[in-house]
Amino acid sequence: MSTPFLAIFLTTQKDISLLHTGYILSINPLINVLFGSFGGRLADKLSLKKIIGGIPLVWGSAFILFYFAGSFWHFLLLSGLNGLCYSIFEPASKKVLSAQTAPDNRLLVFNLRYSAINLGAFIGPLLSLLFNMKLTLFPYVILGILYILYGVSTRFFFRDMPAGAPASPPVPLPRPRAFTIIRKDHVFLLLLAGMSFSFFGYSQLNATVSQYLANTSALTNGVQLYSTLLSANALIILAAQFVLLRWISGWNPFTVVLVSNLLIGLSFLPFILPPAVLPLLAFIVLFSVGELLIGARFDALVDELARAEVKGLYFGCSELIKAGTIAGPLAGTRLLGHFGVQAGFPVFALLCAITITGAGLIGIAKSRHGSITHAQKPQEEYPA
Repeated sequence: MSTPFLAIFLTTQKDISLLHTGYILSINPLINVLFGSFGGRLADKLSLKKIIGGIPLVWGSAFILFYFAGSFWHFLLLSGLNGLCYSIFEPASKKVLSAQTAPDNRLLVFNLRYSAINLGAFIGPLLSLLFNMKLTLFPYVILGILYILYGVSTRFFFRDMPAGAPASPPVPLPRPRAFTIIRKDHVFLLLLAGMSFSFFGYSQLNATVSQYLANTSALTNGVQLYSTLLSANALIILAAQFVLLRWISGWNPFTVVLVSNLLIGLSFLPFILPPAVLPLLAFIVLFSVGELLIGARFDALVDELARAEVKGLYFGCSELIKAGTIAGPLAGTRLLGHFGVQAGFPVFALLCAITITGAGLIGIAKSRHGSITHAQKPQEEYPA
């Protein structure tokens, strides 16, 4: 209901330029990249209950302030604060799932979390259309109130440790040693580098695709069509998630995220055709399956690669992939500004080429993982 329409709102209702809109969209993932490791260290050192319960109160207040923002700098600051709250909350929430779930069930639980996210992503744009709120920031008020209620609710159901858990969790490593483990884990670093290109492509849905559909003269109902695509994206993921999860259960997880990169990159090719229902349908199907493969496997793969005492740090550092979502809106809006909003071919052909570069890096990570036994943690052999 809220964040996917921010770019359209800023350019059409606040008269903020395409370039400045790109800055506002990019500051969020920039903060994720800069503070992801900081959030991960907090998750390893502080009470998870305090993080899970406290950060949503600040986060919800920031979302409510979006409704009252009026200038570029206000939106830039709030978008950055949004990113900071995410950087602290996200690794803690993933560590909670890992800590309170048996290893055999973690892949399923991470996918249930992903299903919950996409259920909201399916309903949200439909509600935005139903109540005609796509060109107002009032949904941010609703979003903020829900976050605050969530933070308060954790007081009643959250426990730091599950029943039957060890009396003391793994002791966090000193900061220099913890980061040395990350620095020497070349497979993990290559995986992050490759996934950043996947997220470069993924970010185009809320940036370049929305701007293109809203402004191209080939469509008279571009904003409504974009809302439909958002809901179709979430619906495809919800409908296909567990069927696809069963199908890929025997795949090497590196292969899963590599295929996801290729699908997201290739999904932009239908935009080189004149805007019509069939090309847009092909785009959203390819894009959604690519996104689904990331959601189905990436977090669980990071969980498998990480040692218990630095698990929060691994989840925090995995936010480095958001470097792609920093570059994505900036590159997409610059390409639209350079070629024009009517020029689908050069813009989306270039976005496709940049995105699939990540497949090569993920392939190298897969190869190294198959040939190197990590000293930090024994790894099971994945199937080919």
